[in-house]
Amino acid sequence: MGFSDSHCHLDGYQPGLLAQVLEQARAQQVDIIVSMAMDLESSAETVRLARTHQGVLAAVGIHPWNAVSPTEDIRSRLRKLAGREDVVALGEVGLDYARSPETREVQKELLEYELVLARQLGLPVNIHCREAHQDMMEILRGEAGAGIKGAIHGFSGDRAELKDWLDLGFYVSIGVRGFVTDATSPLHEVVGDIPVDRLLTETDSSGRGALGGPAEVVLVVDKLASVRGVNAKELADAATENLRRLLAR
Repeated sequence: MGFSDSHCHLDGYQPGLLAQVLEQARAQQVDIIVSMAMDLESSAETVRLARTHQGVLAAVGIHPWNAVSPTEDIRSRLRKLAGREDVVALGEVGLDYARSPETREVQKELLEYELVLARQLGLPVNIHCREAHQDMMEILRGEAGAGIKGAIHGFSGDRAELKDWLDLGFYVSIGVRGFVTDATSPLHEVVGDIPVDRLLTETDSSGRGALGGPAEVVLVVDKLASVRGVNAKELADAATENLRRLLAR
């Protein structure tokens, strides 16, 4: 079945480098790549990339770093983008009190609208959450009965936080940062508790750092397989099947 990158930012790559990065991913049998957006402009670009590159799927949304109050104009533009055929999720959306504590209330207002939109369109959400776990749980638990589905991206929490996400029915995505690149990460003690049918893999690569693109999801799988004591191919196949199931409409 191959590998899958449930969260990256392909709009951050220059065109020539993007072609190289995607070729490397194909060579490593990365069959599904979900490219996330950061704002309305990158949402539109992500949709364009999904249309022009095989194996690339688009998510649209406004990242909490770029949070703005969801005016009627913003709601209309985001709804139009989210309704495009190539769009498979709302993302990257969420709360970040670590980087942008001054916009907490705006972040919550925006996220609540994005959750409504996801529910109305039958799309999953890809969640960013930093130092905002309790507020995030309060918001999502209010949506749980309405059938919201999604994944927590780049999970780095403890067992109690993991249980909260699993109790919501969410998938849990593990990435390069804080896991592959950190040999002493406490996450190593937690990843074994993620049920295999709820595990996703990602790179969060964006073309703006040292990460080598979606192909590096192979490193995540190899590390996960080692920590969990399982076969890497079987784990990669399971994560890819999980992603397909999450994105199915």
